[in-house]
Amino acid sequence: VFSPPSNSESNLQVIDLSHNKLDGYFPDRFGSLTGLQVLNLAGNNLSGSLPTSMSGMTSLSLLDLSQNHFTGPLPNNLTNSLGSFNVSYNDLSGVVPESLRRFPSSSFFPGNTRLRLPSSPPGSTNFPGENARRKPINTVVKVVVIVSCVIAFIILIMLAIFIHFIHISRRPPPEHVTSKGIHRRTPINPSGISGTDSGGALVVSAEDLVTSRKGSSSEIISPDEKMAAVTRFSPSKHSHLSWSPESGDSFTAETLARLDVRSPDRLVGELYFLDDTITLTPEELSRAPAEVLGRSSHGTSYRATLDNGMFLTVKWLREGVAKQKKEFAKEAKKFANIRHPNVVGLRGYYWGPTQHEKLILSDYISPGSLASFLYDRPGRKGPPLTWVQRLKIAVDVARGLNYLHFDRAVPHGNLKATNILLDGPDLNARVADYCLHRLMTQAGTIEQILDAGVLGYRAPELAASKKPLPSFKSDVYAFGVILLELLTGRCAGDVISGEEGGVDLTDWVRLRVTEGRGSDCFDPALMPEMSNPAVEKGMKEVLGLALRCIRSVSERPGIKTIYEDLSSI
Repeated sequence: VFSPPSNSESNLQVIDLSHNKLDGYFPDRFGSLTGLQVLNLAGNNLSGSLPTSMSGMTSLSLLDLSQNHFTGPLPNNLTNSLGSFNVSYNDLSGVVPESLRRFPSSSFFPGNTRLRLPSSPPGSTNFPGENARRKPINTVVKVVVIVSCVIAFIILIMLAIFIHFIHISRRPPPEHVTSKGIHRRTPINPSGISGTDSGGALVVSAEDLVTSRKGSSSEIISPDEKMAAVTRFSPSKHSHLSWSPESGDSFTAETLARLDVRSPDRLVGELYFLDDTITLTPEELSRAPAEVLGRSSHGTSYRATLDNGMFLTVKWLREGVAKQKKEFAKEAKKFANIRHPNVVGLRGYYWGPTQHEKLILSDYISPGSLASFLYDRPGRKGPPLTWVQRLKIAVDVARGLNYLHFDRAVPHGNLKATNILLDGPDLNARVADYCLHRLMTQAGTIEQILDAGVLGYRAPELAASKKPLPSFKSDVYAFGVILLELLTGRCAGDVISGEEGGVDLTDWVRLRVTEGRGSDCFDPALMPEMSNPAVEKGMKEVLGLALRCIRSVSERPGIKTIYEDLSSI
């Protein structure tokens, strides 16, 4: 049952109770939380109407009540300080108040079928009550309309099939064709490094997918295939997408729907490159087959295969998170000519004519992310990492962060295991997805930081800030969490149960160390190696460094100190 905090806790600044299956009503007493800045109750079973006392939350900058069962009208007196607002997937009704009409329609829909968002000045459209007073359509007319639509639909399907077979008959047969009309080719790996993703990839051309848009994906690709292919970057919930375990995350159908970016059939905007290493047109990018690598709060990542066989990682930013074009371009130029063995290079970006057409192009790194190699989950790549491999990865990441902090003077801002990519057979670690906060709006940055909190990487000082911004010290905290993941083999976002109840990874390690049982935290897969005194000593030294990284911000060391100490182990 959901109940509010007491008045004595009115100094709370962040409440995130999302996806906890809470039920009950929205309490009136929340109106007394005048200092509250972030309220996230998404993904619960809360119901009832939204009280007018919500106007008392005058400091609120983010409000997410999506995926609940709230009814009735929206309050018309919410604070003007709101920068991010979402009430989709509820049962609200009435008219959206004028003060909330500045938010996009995705803040209110899908869901809320009885809620009206005026597209013109008030009074220019009819209310539902007026429609109800219209004279009902005659039953015979209804039947005629339905039958006509069915017949027209059947004719269209037959016409599409006929055109498709004509097109197939005119096309010369491919070199290697399976019974389903899918051909395999081996793209050229530009890096010269073999990996699990680089050879024998299943590729489906635009023609192969013509019929798949209306049929089952099993018509084209069997469920046992590791990859599915898409063209023209169409990451909608109806597309036949594949998901790669490189992302380390899982996604429900509701999450996929919220990340729908409604891609156009063709990219008709402009491509901007940060160096002269590649030459590419929007048309070439449009027709590139693409595999989904992973999804996050700010967009979807793909592996695109260009006509020359070269791979690129393309991140499609979610609608509304990118800054305006002039500011976006100014910040993007700062990432030009980044050349470091432990940092993934950014190659350019695409700016389309609509809000949801913003893409970032970067190098594709194979065979996968640290998450896909480290966590003991189905689909893990290869055997457990050895201690030597884990220590090398830690040093590589620290070196990459040191370069960003001192040579480029920017924090990473989104460091996590899924953004550490392992390159080639030696698993050289490279940090990716850095500095996105420089390209995103304040609301987009807040969402990214909230996401980091759910995953276990957010520094405490960011949770307490009204307008949080990533910093060098928050990077060090996230790096400390990654060191704990390397030592324990556990995911930072997991809740670990024990005698103390459910705790997160950092608290669990702190408790064990306080009890003098720090060695109990180490990954069981590393136990055979701990018979070597040098290995055991090195693991304990890394544990000490990790605990220093997750101290309070005033006691937290800089990444240069951590990198030098790690390199000496």
